Amino acid sequence: MKVKLRTVDSWVPEFLLVVKEFPALVGRDPDADVRVTDLWVSRAHCELYDLEGMLAVRDLGSRHGTFINGVKVTDSILMPGDKLQVGMTRLEVSYKRKARKPVFVREGHVIGER
Repeated sequence: MKVKLRTVDSWVPEFLLVVKEFPALVGRDPDADVRVTDLWVSRAHCELYDLEGMLAVRDLGSRHGTFINGVKVTDSILMPGDKLQVGMTRLEVSYKRKARKPVFVREGHVIGER
């Protein structure tokens, strides 16, 4: 899977990042796969991972939370076009879905296969 993350807010330095290996750590840590230099972002904020051909995100106990389209989540699927927010930084997610088995989400948590 190849995922593109692009900043969407004018106050955040513009960048486009392509992620090809998963899981991918998102955070302020210099060794993070997706490094976000935002003081509201934890060193190890969240993790992006491949879930049956779909992109998913898991919060790693961050202080300020992980949001998808403005909704706080702990473990959830990201659809193409969704906005992932960590700290004050919003990233638009772009990828081609290759879901092999349906998965479902309830209240922001990945539950499993149907």
